[in-house]
Amino acid sequence: MRTFMLATLALLLGACATTPPYPGKRPLTAANTSAIGATTVVVDENNNGIEKTWFMTDSSAAGAQYGLLGALITGAMDAIINSGPSHRAQKAADEIAASMPVDALNASLVKAFRDQITSASDPRPGIRITDAKSVQKVLAPDPVNKAVEVAVSYSLSEDASALRVAARASYLDDGLKYATPYDFKGNVPKSELSGPVYANSFTYYSDQLPVPTLTPELKERLVASIQDSYRNEAGAAPAADSKEFKAMSKELDQARDDKLTKPEIAIFLTREWLKDGGARLRREIDNANAFIVKYLTTDLATTAVPKLDGQDELLETLPDQRTVRRIGAGQPAGSYVSAPGNVATFVTYGNASGIAKSSVERTKALNEEARHAKPSQTK
Repeated sequence: MRTFMLATLALLLGACATTPPYPGKRPLTAANTSAIGATTVVVDENNNGIEKTWFMTDSSAAGAQYGLLGALITGAMDAIINSGPSHRAQKAADEIAASMPVDALNASLVKAFRDQITSASDPRPGIRITDAKSVQKVLAPDPVNKAVEVAVSYSLSEDASALRVAARASYLDDGLKYATPYDFKGNVPKSELSGPVYANSFTYYSDQLPVPTLTPELKERLVASIQDSYRNEAGAAPAADSKEFKAMSKELDQARDDKLTKPEIAIFLTREWLKDGGARLRREIDNANAFIVKYLTTDLATTAVPKLDGQDELLETLPDQRTVRRIGAGQPAGSYVSAPGNVATFVTYGNASGIAKSSVERTKALNEEARHAKPSQTK
């Protein structure tokens, strides 16, 4: 468990290497908590759905030293190298979207908040959530005023063995001024002079699927799956001189060796997520929603100011050894992480994502609507 948490924190810190040297959390003050009182949660509609991450190769820096010719050569090489993983990630995202469409994701989180709406007679101190809605940011891009706004992303790991659900919550009120709780030498950064009076992050990591063992039968299934994935709607294989054929050939060569790469593992594990009508996937989404709702509600009543050099705090250990921690150090200090117990392998999330075609078309349609209509209201 410790290894997983250290690895998670290393990733968070690495991702924040260029961010300001102070925690990203903006804690509420007691005065602001009292002033806010009852409020609404507004969920930003996710438009990408569950993304399948993969690592994109970029050799442009190496080719740049050889001028235009080097750039052209490395560009062509990268296109071939990336074509296979990109194609595979796209297909996985399409398969996931068919089982868990983006509208279902958005509705599930709104419902989770509505199920936890506090009554007017609730004696507990702090902010009281009285309603939950959604907003489409393509049509209404401005921050929502006087509401807890929640934006969530969903990502499958490089080998598809784990799902990451990352939420960012904030509260903006034109009548309340944000005053940074952090000390600075010299001038206060402009980013700390305005904006939401509250902000924090909540990250849920699913239980991990077991990685399959390579066998002759599995290798045959892998080859057949790759070939099928490149067939067009009529069932025809790509033409021998096409880019798709070259990408397929490269994948087939890798599939016939004696090791499973992470993209190859993802072929099988994506199917595991989709078994029984996507029951496992839906269960993890429900668990992630419950975590976000519970600890966002808890955090809205927390006025403690995190420090860069603090210690992680264990908040909960579930019967299956899943833990919830409040990160204590670095830029993520004050954020919440829910991680599975007894993790045996290190999970990686790629630097690129495959997004379902249905989600891409959805966003295109929304952008087109935004060009011809006034921003919509929350619904």
